[in-house]
This record gives sequence, structure tokens and C-alpha cells, in this order.
Amino acid sequence: MTDWVIPAITASASLLGTIVGGLATYWTSKKTHERQSAAEEEREKFDLLRDATIRFVAAMTEISVASAGLKQISGEWTAVVDKLSHADSQQELITMAREIDPSIPDNLNRLAVLFRLVRVTGVLEDDIKRAITLLTELRLVAPSDIADSAQRVIYCAFAQELTSAVSPDKRNAATEAFNNAINDFVNRVRHYMHVEDHDFDTIDQRALETLLDS
Repeated sequence: MTDWVIPAITASASLLGTIVGGLATYWTSKKTHERQSAAEEEREKFDLLRDATIRFVAAMTEISVASAGLKQISGEWTAVVDKLSHADSQQELITMAREIDPSIPDNLNRLAVLFRLVRVTGVLEDDIKRAITLLTELRLVAPSDIADSAQRVIYCAFAQELTSAVSPDKRNAATEAFNNAINDFVNRVRHYMHVEDHDFDTIDQRALETLLDS
């Protein structure tokens, strides 16, 4: 073997080792960067969802309590509520409701009919606009199942608001429905953010009754 062969082999092996080492370092750095970028993107996504969720829950909790304007007109609606609650059939319910709002469709239940009638007064418009704005924000940052759950929360919040003002005897059922809807929504968010489920009452009925009785 000539004198130049061994140095050539050594040099080639060294060059190959350098190339392989460089490629391995590059590949490792690339993968690390991709993981870090993905983790950062997920954190930013979770931050947006968390902030939107906090605003949404705070607003829905506020909306679920009857507003001053709604309480003010509740006396005027007592007769209407009583009349609607004693309708013997769906057709009679719709017929009576159409005396106030002719555009009411045939397939609404009593609470939905009452909601439509109260909307005629304009008292709920600010709450409705705020709810729609927050729901739109959630739909931009949340999966569809969370957005759908948020929509159910809105329905229950308005049911609670309306019931508190014009039909207090149904308040407990409305409160329970609202708490269940909030629980479902919050736990869907927690599951999406890889946090364990948690049950809680947004409106603690027992604490509220204790406070009112004291």
C-alpha cells in the first residue's frame, strides 16, 4: 500500500464523520425547533381560548341575572305570563302570542315564545348583542363542540334571566339547567387544554337560599 492511501482513507473517514455529525446536529436542531414552535403555538392558542372563556363565562353569569329593565317590565308581563302558562294547547299558546308578535312561528315552546315577546320591548337587545359577540369570538378560537356548548350556555343564561324576572317559581329549574350548561362548556374547554374535568356551580343554589333567608 502506497504512503498516500492511509492518510487519504483517514481524511475521508474524518470528512464523512464531520458530514454525518453535522447532519445529525442539523436534524436534531430542526426537530427541537419544530417541537418548540408547535408548543409555543399551542400555548398561544390555549391563551386565546382561556381569555375568551373567562370573558364568556363572566358575561353569561351576569346575563343570567335579570336586569333592572327586565325587572321593571316584569309586572306588566305578569298577566301575559299567566295567560300563556294556562294555554291548553300549542295552537292556543301561539295564537295568544301572535296578538303581540304576529311573526312568531308555530314550533316554539312557552319559554321561547316568552323570550320572543320580551324581545319586542328591546330590553334584552344589549345582552343579546354581547352574547353574539362573545360567541363569535369563541368560534374563532375554539373547536366546534366548545362553540356549540357555548351556544347552549347562552340559551340557558337567557332562560335564567327571563325566568328570574317573570316566572320565579321556575327559577330553581332554570338555575340547574344553567349550571349544567356552564359545567359542560368549561369542562370541554379544560379537556381541550389537557386539564382534568371539574364540577362546580356557577350559581350555588344552596348558598343563594341561605343568603336570602338570613
